[in-house]
Amino acid sequence: MQFEKVAKAYRKTDMFGAAEAKDPETVVILVMDELIKAVRSFQKNISIKSGDLLSRSKSFSRAISVIYMLQSSLDLEKGGQIANDLFRLYEFLRVHLIKDLRAGFINKSSTALNSIVEIKNAWSKVASE
Repeated sequence: MQFEKVAKAYRKTDMFGAAEAKDPETVVILVMDELIKAVRSFQKNISIKSGDLLSRSKSFSRAISVIYMLQSSLDLEKGGQIANDLFRLYEFLRVHLIKDLRAGFINKSSTALNSIVEIKNAWSKVASE
């Protein structure tokens, strides 16, 4: 992962409203936290009948933006199989968020979200060591 690229995008946009992160692990954790938060908000408001449509729209847009940031920061040449697997996981989540939006109910985006949470927890563990 090209940590400096993610860090620059994070700092430039102040996308998440937090203080600047000084190390790559913290940047990744903050970005993944934001992705998890956005997807959960989207899923909470997925129902056209009972959900908050404005929140659903905003959180969907936020999730797609964060996914793009994560995907574009991957160095697929140097990162090898891990970078390729992460790219595919992010793409799986992106595609299924779109499908869930169209269907009006949660389907496979939950599976992808669970994997994202596991990866974020692993990053958190590495950062604390």
